[in-house]
Parts: sequence; C-alpha cells; structure tokens
Amino acid sequence: MKTVYLDNAATTPVDPRVKEAMLPWLTDNFGNPSSVHKTGRAAKVMLEDTRDLFAEFAGAKPSEIYFTSGGTEANNFAIKGCAFNFLGKKNHIITTSIEHSAVLDTVEYLKTRFGFKITILKTNKSGEINYDELNNAISEETFLVSVMHSNNELGIINDVRNAVVETGGKNIAVHSDMVQSLGKVKINLHDTGVNFASFSSHKIYGPKGAGALYIKKDSPVDKYIHGGKQERDRRGGTENTASIAGFKKAIEILSAEMESDIKKYSEMKEKLVSELKNGFGNKIIFNSYTDERSLPNIMNISFDRNSVKIDTDTLLIKLDMNNIAVSSGSACTSGSVKPSHVLKAIGYDDNTAGSSLRISFGRFNEENDIYEFVKVLKEIIS
Repeated sequence: MKTVYLDNAATTPVDPRVKEAMLPWLTDNFGNPSSVHKTGRAAKVMLEDTRDLFAEFAGAKPSEIYFTSGGTEANNFAIKGCAFNFLGKKNHIITTSIEHSAVLDTVEYLKTRFGFKITILKTNKSGEINYDELNNAISEETFLVSVMHSNNELGIINDVRNAVVETGGKNIAVHSDMVQSLGKVKINLHDTGVNFASFSSHKIYGPKGAGALYIKKDSPVDKYIHGGKQERDRRGGTENTASIAGFKKAIEILSAEMESDIKKYSEMKEKLVSELKNGFGNKIIFNSYTDERSLPNIMNISFDRNSVKIDTDTLLIKLDMNNIAVSSGSACTSGSVKPSHVLKAIGYDDNTAGSSLRISFGRFNEENDIYEFVKVLKEIIS
C-alpha cells in the first residue's frame, strides 16, 4: 500500500529531476572544485553557477552566499561565528522561545561554555514576536538578534524586517532561520536587511547534505570551520558537489514552479481544515493559523484531552501502521517523549502540547491524501 507522506516539513522527497541532475556528479564529474585541472574546474564552474542562481532567486549577491552541509550548520556558522567575532567585546544575544533547536542549543552552548548572556523572548499564542519587547531587551552589550522567519512546527511567518528596524544604528547583527520559508514564500534578502539567513536543500526537494548561509557584506563573523581556504576562506572543507548540483536543480525547478506549488499547498490546507472541522468538530484544536499569516504547507493540531484519550506516540504509531506519515513536531526533536517545546513556549500545557500533530504538504501530495489521512484518523480516534 502506498504511504501517504504528510511530513514534508521534516524533509521532502528528492524530485526525480534533481536525482537526474546529481548523477553525473556522483560518477564522471568527480573533481574537487579546488583543483586547478579541468576535472576540478568543471566542478568549480558548477559550484559558482549554483551560487549565482541561488543569489538571484533569494535576492542577494553571489559573494554573499556560502555553501554549508544544511540548515543546522548554517545556524551554527552564523551564531557562533558572530559570537566569536565579539568575544571579549560584547556578550549579549537575543532570540525567541520558538526557534529550532539548532538555534536554541547553540546559544545555550555559548552561554554555558563562554559565558554569553542570552535573552529568550516569549511570543504570543500564535508564535508571533512582540517587537516592542525585543526593543526593550536590547542593551549596550547586545551584538546579535536571531529571529526565525517562519516556524517549523506552527508555520507562523514573522516579518524579520521589524527586528532589523529595532536594531538599526546599534551595531547589532540580525540572523534569521529561513529554512522552512524557502520555496513557500517569496524572499528578498536585501529587502529584509538581515545580516545572516540560513537555508537547506532537503526542504525544497533537493538532497540532504547541502545548504547555504547568506552573509551580508561587511557583517561581523569569524570563520567557523577551519582546515582549508574553501568558500572564500570562510568555511573549510571540500564542497559536497553532488548535493550542491542537486540543490541547483531544485532551485531551477522552484524558479519555474514555486507559484503553482504554493497554490497547491494552500488548496490542500484549506481542504484539510474543512475536513477536520467536519470530522471532529470541537475535539480539534488548531495550534497554527489557517490563513496567510502562516506557511501554506504546515498545519499543527491538537486534540481536546477531555474528549480524546490518546497520546501522540500511540497516535503516530497507529497512523504509521496505516501508512500515514506525519509528525509531532520538529524531526530533530520528535524522537523525544517530551512535549513540543514550541507549543509549551506559546502557552499550552503538557497534555495539549503532548497531543499535537504536524501535517505538512508537498509537491507530490494529492487531494486524496487529505481524505485518506482524515479517514484513518477518525478510525483511530473512534
């Protein structure tokens, strides 16, 4: 039986066109981009073509794009690189309670290991940031604000330009985790004004093992990975050419198909909301916005624990046994039995946060997937 895959926020399947584009770089075109012979030069040309393409798609300059192994490395590169640049000068970082663990764990490490002071801002019930509170948290010691553009569990979209406005003229850098946003909303990095932005290939039907960090010209950041002069001497290590070739193809496809992708996601989200309301009534709690304030491909729900007596782990197992793939939150933390830190951060108790499901659509889903998911869900709940 076919698996109904509704966990595209965790990872997307590789588009067959991306796979075809990668194959030559796994076989004949095996050169090291740092080599001066023609085999290496061919890889270098592809690498720079990808950099140019991504920069144009995201509204940046090619010289501001640095390839990484994914979003987690990009987040670490930006935050640790900026922190090490200010070591002994300034010591305060501001972030939010709904960030991905790649941000929260990184700032916690900087606090524990190096003594940096960290302020973690609360959000409202929907995950929206209060920029007045951000302004009030800024001190003379603040050097970095890290605010995600769209949340990986709720889908809420925050206007990170507001963070740039609040930090304007204060010698404070702004970083934004944009991993979930790429391909779901239009992005122009220069318009946002951020200093750093993180991206990942495997969220846009590309391969795992490739991502990018945007570093605005003259932004304060130290080299993160040492050992070579790659990436203009800012990130050592031989580039993952095959995955970057796949990343390139994924961006080419997005350039042509993003509008139709978004239209499809929006229609499926609208259909899911309707089916859930009809099937469960007031037993369902919608944890995320159902309109344009959140990403079109992510929906987060919980069940009223007074009406539905089932824990998320059991529910996920039973859905999986019926070939339905969804998650209880971020794939990086969902292996834990703890309730979602995001839902707890926006005010839900352990029971409600512990009964959440994240449903996320993709390019290869069909409307019938929604009907099948709701049908199986009703059978399990009843």
